[in-house]
Amino acid sequence: MTTIPDANPYPWPYDGAIVPATTALVVCGAQQDLCAVAPGADDALATIDRLAARLRPLGVAVVWLRHGRRHASRSSLLPIVGEPGWALVVAPAASDLVVDAAGWDGCFGSVLDHELRGRGRTHVLLAGLASEITVDSTVRTLNDQGYECLVLTDACAPVDADLGAHAFASLTMSGGIFGALATSAQLDTALAASLTIQETP
Repeated sequence: MTTIPDANPYPWPYDGAIVPATTALVVCGAQQDLCAVAPGADDALATIDRLAARLRPLGVAVVWLRHGRRHASRSSLLPIVGEPGWALVVAPAASDLVVDAAGWDGCFGSVLDHELRGRGRTHVLLAGLASEITVDSTVRTLNDQGYECLVLTDACAPVDADLGAHAFASLTMSGGIFGALATSAQLDTALAASLTIQETP
C-alpha cells in the first residue's frame, strides 16, 4: 500500500504504508443530539457513509462510538444513555462495531482500545460530529496509547466552526504531535494509487 503524501503536517502514516488489515475508521458522535447541534452534520455523515462503504471491502474495520452519560452533569450537550438523542443516526453494517463511551473521549469508560488491539488495528482514521469535542479528545488519547492517527477533516462537523479549526490546528503542532490531517479525497487518491500498484503485473 502507499501513503497520503500531502497529509498535514507529514506523509501519513509515518511508518510508510496504509495497510487495511491494520487500519480502523473510528466515527465519533454520529448521534441524534449531536447531529442537531453540529452545522454541516449532513455533509459529514454523507462523507462518512461513503468512506465506510469504500473501506469495508478493503478490510478496514469500521467502529461507531456512542458517547453518553447515565446521570445529570454540567455537560448538558452529552447525550443521556438510553434516551432518543443518544441513538446513532446511522444503521451500522453487520460487520461494524458499536462501542459505548462514558464521556466525550471515546476511550473513556469504553472497550475501544481493547477492541482495536484485539483486531490488530494500529492505525486509526477518525471522523465524526461535534468534532472539536469528540474527535479531538479521542484522537489525543489514541495517540497516547500508541495508535497512528489521521483525522479526516471533511468527515467532521464541529459545533463551532472556529473551535473546530483550532482543534484541527492543535493536532499538527510540533510536527504532528497528536497525528495528521487529510481529506477523504486525499485518502481516496492514496487508495486508488495503491490498488493500481497491486493490479500492475
